[in-house]
Amino acid sequence: MSTLVLGACGGAGATTTTLGLANTAAARGGAVVALDATPAGGDVAERGADAVLSVSGLEQLVASAAAGPVADDVFDGYCSRTSAGTRILNRIGNQTASEREFHTVTGSLRARGVSAVHDLGHRLRAAYLGPLLATPSPIVLVVPCRADAFNRLRSALQSIGDTLGAPGLARTVVTVSNQDATGWQVDVGLLREYLGGQVWGIETIPYDEHLGMGIVIDHSRLAPDTRAAYERVSAAASAVAEGRPERV
Repeated sequence: MSTLVLGACGGAGATTTTLGLANTAAARGGAVVALDATPAGGDVAERGADAVLSVSGLEQLVASAAAGPVADDVFDGYCSRTSAGTRILNRIGNQTASEREFHTVTGSLRARGVSAVHDLGHRLRAAYLGPLLATPSPIVLVVPCRADAFNRLRSALQSIGDTLGAPGLARTVVTVSNQDATGWQVDVGLLREYLGGQVWGIETIPYDEHLGMGIVIDHSRLAPDTRAAYERVSAAASAVAEGRPERV
């Protein structure tokens, strides 16, 4: 399964959510890659590679694939790793993302039979994402639990609707990430009322001190409530992929 994680704005928590979902799948024994699908390179490896941080990445994989199929051990060498077992394919950032790259990467992942969680950053409307948007993948739209971010959520939903139409919105799981240690600053219930019938569902991720420290994320150090929240978001994404009825 391929899952697309999109931030409603900068700093929404798309990268931490990508890692949370990938590590959740890996902890269950799944073969999963967290993939940097930002246009110029993000920090998914720096944030999540608590076991191995590779000096290579997506660009090197694409270059190798131009000469023929990439062996499994070579592929693994391009990946960073988390202690939970997730492989991370990071963009080094020496060139801007292209559609050709993602055709190659998507084919390489499919050939290995691994699932992927794609960190899109906060931009959906980009030509290079064509190979990722060509299939009806679940979309996890992450929004911080702040009034200003809730206001900006409208434009993020519009970008999904403009790019993928009503079917794209129907497979979107809005995920509210609380980044404030003092509690929930915005009523998520109001958001449920506003988005009723527009998206597949709404999930929440509580504040977690470990995530708030800005250090490399160790999945085992997340609070039990946080890990449970990622399980719920992961289950929602699976329900979307299986075509089960929406749950707002």
